[in-house]
Amino acid sequence: MRIRVTAAALCAAVLVAGCGGGGSGDSDAKATDSAAAQGSSSGSGSGSASVSAAASQAPAEPLGEAQLKSAALVGGDVDGYQITDFPVKPDGDSTARPADCQPLENMRTASPDPGPKAFVGLLAFGGAGPTAGSATTIGLMAYDQSDAEGILDGLRTALKNCTAYEGGVPARTTAKAATAPDAGDEAVAFGLETRGDSADAFVVVRSGATVVLFYTAAGTGSAAEVPAELVTAQIRKLGA
Repeated sequence: MRIRVTAAALCAAVLVAGCGGGGSGDSDAKATDSAAAQGSSSGSGSGSASVSAAASQAPAEPLGEAQLKSAALVGGDVDGYQITDFPVKPDGDSTARPADCQPLENMRTASPDPGPKAFVGLLAFGGAGPTAGSATTIGLMAYDQSDAEGILDGLRTALKNCTAYEGGVPARTTAKAATAPDAGDEAVAFGLETRGDSADAFVVVRSGATVVLFYTAAGTGSAAEVPAELVTAQIRKLGA
């Protein structure tokens, strides 16, 4: 079941229980929702404005957990945001019907298939201005480059074939591609909207052999949008 992370509950929220190396994961806790990004594959759909970012200089080899932590944003890196560690582990029990939609549900639960070799999770909490109260989950995932490319390819294919699915949450979920930011080596953006709720925003960026998930949960009454400044800052630091 989906758990909305609100500002009041943020300090006590735990997104998921564990992160490991193979697609469907073995955690014993369900994923909690927080944050990530708007959109879909580059050049398809409509959505948030593009994020300008330099071409990726990130390593083409999988990073270890210590390297991911070194490349992850910390407090003070992005003005107006509190950034904290936010452990995320995959929940492989969430099944989408039809199966064409599974890659999208996998991202919603932070459990891509195949699973990453290493994972570092963050929570960026907007504290001032138009982003005040927003919460964006950031997940840095280390892969072999071919698997990293496959994650993005799978999302693009899913967005071509999937418009709605059952599973993962109590109500039907609709999927819509959005404009991907100009970030990293390639990026996909999309929105997922559960019946009766506003759309959550997702941006997934590949930078070298690292896949970065940005997931911003919708607030009441309005669709979410992944903050461009978070995407730009994280991908820039990853490639530094």
